[in-house]
Amino acid sequence: MSQIKLVVFDMDGTLLEPRSSWAQIHDHFGTDNTEMLRLYINHKITDEEFVKADIKLWNSNSKKPVNEEYINSIMDNIKPLKGAEILIKELHNENIKTVILSGGIQYLADRWMNKWNMDYALANELIDDDEGNLTAIINSSGHNKGPMMDKIIKKYNYKKNQVAAVGDTIVDIPMFERAGLSVAVNTNDERVISNANYHLKGDLSELKKLIISW
Repeated sequence: MSQIKLVVFDMDGTLLEPRSSWAQIHDHFGTDNTEMLRLYINHKITDEEFVKADIKLWNSNSKKPVNEEYINSIMDNIKPLKGAEILIKELHNENIKTVILSGGIQYLADRWMNKWNMDYALANELIDDDEGNLTAIINSSGHNKGPMMDKIIKKYNYKKNQVAAVGDTIVDIPMFERAGLSVAVNTNDERVISNANYHLKGDLSELKKLIISW
């Protein structure tokens, strides 16, 4: 029996194909937020300012109103990475809880959480305001994964050695630091790999044995 009782997954690039669900939307509209991304990474703008700029770009390049329904329809085309569904199912068979903690979009996190019967998902909401305009509610900042991980661990009342974290980018390192087992997946970023106990490239279902035997 595994000592791991909870696995916290990043979503974009970890369970699902695109490295970023936000970038997927930019690809759809043919927009480029490189400069705003640079400012965000360097803590020059807030999450709210970053997303507000994204929404403005999308609207400027769309022939129809960009609302919640439209954005969700774009994300419906996103597919899981190979082995993700099998891994989640096999962890559940071992009575291990699974959670998504993502700087991505809540609709997408909820969609796959429900499809795979996962226990919880925390990401950021893109919803219509009272006037029907797209707006954002930031629940899980890309700069704030550590404290959010703390809240999730507290929610389930597990110790560090009972928790695993799985991610693919530097923003997932604070998750790794709070887990007894940390796994970097499908990344070439040495900063991420060096901060993880294990690095997997390929089929996610191969993680089952590692997690259960940890």
